[in-house]
Amino acid sequence: MRSGQKKPNIKLFWLSAFVVSAVFLMYRVVLLLAENGQIPSIWFTLMMWALMLIGCGVFISVVILQRGFSSKPLLPDELPDSMNAAEKLAYLEDDRRRKKIAKSLMIPLIAIIFVFMFEIIELFYIPAIQSWFSSI
Repeated sequence: MRSGQKKPNIKLFWLSAFVVSAVFLMYRVVLLLAENGQIPSIWFTLMMWALMLIGCGVFISVVILQRGFSSKPLLPDELPDSMNAAEKLAYLEDDRRRKKIAKSLMIPLIAIIFVFMFEIIELFYIPAIQSWFSSI
């Protein structure tokens, strides 16, 4: 590894993999139970809508916490001159704290996006590819 490169965060990787697996497994189990008639299909519908609402809420929270889409840290020179040194320090500390919270909120957001991305591929692209190959 070169000296300028960051070390990969293995703990974050495994935590992300666990959360994605848990959300995906929950979604698929409820889907299969609803398809087999073991639970009412309304449970699948409610879970799907809940995941969408949670995903939207987490996305909005991340944007608000990061104060937009910027992830680069602020420098004291970028803050207004009307702020004194103590206010600038407090603001920068709050900015670091908010970005750390937003980073941890990205884990469930990625999990929810993965579940819906897989579902779209399974519903639309796989049947289209199968019909294309069966016509050859």
